[in-house]
Amino acid sequence: MNIFKKSIEVFKKTKNNIRKTFSNVLSFSNLKDGDILKIEECLLAADIGFELTESIIDNLKKDKKKYENWEDLLINTIKSSICNINNKSEKLKKIIIVIGVNGSGKTTSSAKLARYYKNNNEKVTLVGADTYRAAAIDQLKIWSERLNVDFISNVNTSDPASVAYDGVNSGISNKHHHIIVDTAGRLHTSKNLMLELEKIYRIVSKLTDQISVCITLDSNVGQNGIKQVEEFNKYLPIDNIILNKMDGTAKGGIALAILHKLSIPISFLGIGESYDDMIEFNLNSYLKSLIKNN
Repeated sequence: MNIFKKSIEVFKKTKNNIRKTFSNVLSFSNLKDGDILKIEECLLAADIGFELTESIIDNLKKDKKKYENWEDLLINTIKSSICNINNKSEKLKKIIIVIGVNGSGKTTSSAKLARYYKNNNEKVTLVGADTYRAAAIDQLKIWSERLNVDFISNVNTSDPASVAYDGVNSGISNKHHHIIVDTAGRLHTSKNLMLELEKIYRIVSKLTDQISVCITLDSNVGQNGIKQVEEFNKYLPIDNIILNKMDGTAKGGIALAILHKLSIPISFLGIGESYDDMIEFNLNSYLKSLIKNN
């Protein structure tokens, strides 16, 4: 819990708003119109989204179970309201292709993943397949040197699929546990760039089927992040989400909206720029940190 408390310290305003709103409700099974309005405003302000907010309110009315306090009632009601609550994140596979829009934290996330697996005594290869941004390759190379992991790139080609293929092939040949491929940021509206991403996946698939496609999202974009996942998923089979910049948003509910709306689990939260600033997502800890005082 300590690291979760630290990671969403910026949500203090949201937490205070939740506590102020819910602690003043006398009866959840018989909500008054004024209570419903305040709860709606509170949850929507936390970026939980309209659909999930309405479901939570409906379930609060129906829930006849006895809880020691309103915090436990709210936590359990939120969990019972999330459609995809049973869609738990599985361990990322041998090949991890990191995708997302510009500025969502792909390169930093790739380095953080390398650090995470290195700390678990696993061998890692980092692949710089962002052929559009030289700075991204330089950044990833620096991270690889700090972490003492293999790094593959090729500044002499503009074909990211070729770089990805060579990097994955090298990592497999060296019997590394994970090969992490950092791709260029792109908007889903650019069909050519999306087809390029599709090609990367197709080429790497020739080497192995042990592939996880992980999309990075900037938590500050709120509900738009859901749209990004839906659009990217038309081209690639996304199976994991890294929710970044949680240290820079004043709203804590976007993770809940993502879980509710998508059948894709959140695997990690990015909580800073250091390669140590990434933690595994745990719904129970997340909810307790967002709602409870301790």
